[in-house]
Amino acid sequence: MVWGGFLASKADRHDRTIALAFAAAGVFALILAAGVVPPVLAIVLMGAIGFGAGVAGPSRDLLIRAAAPKNATGRVYGVVYSGLDIGLATGPLLFGALMDAGHPSWVFIGIGLFQGLAILTAVGVGTNTARKAVKAQAA
Repeated sequence: MVWGGFLASKADRHDRTIALAFAAAGVFALILAAGVVPPVLAIVLMGAIGFGAGVAGPSRDLLIRAAAPKNATGRVYGVVYSGLDIGLATGPLLFGALMDAGHPSWVFIGIGLFQGLAILTAVGVGTNTARKAVKAQAA
């Protein structure tokens, strides 16, 4: 997160930072799902997945702030972080069920899938925010 904060302070398009960090994390998760790496490297890749999520955090926060309507930043943060909390609470149930069913590689496939969905969301929000900024400058 600290490194992500430095990146976020220098970036103009936070959606790109988020997309790159989540893309790397998603690829690492899919490599783990394939089971083609030795155990020691698997531990390193799990750390890299967490690192990618951490790097994206500050840019995510700034993207949310930029996308929030004037005087509604608190409400927007409340909705976004409630969604994150719901995902963090239900994720272990979903992934635990997959593990209990004997499909541990599906956990990493799920992580890669959710990282991809997060990329789509960040790019969509970033694109909409950039369009609104251009329209506001033109007006």
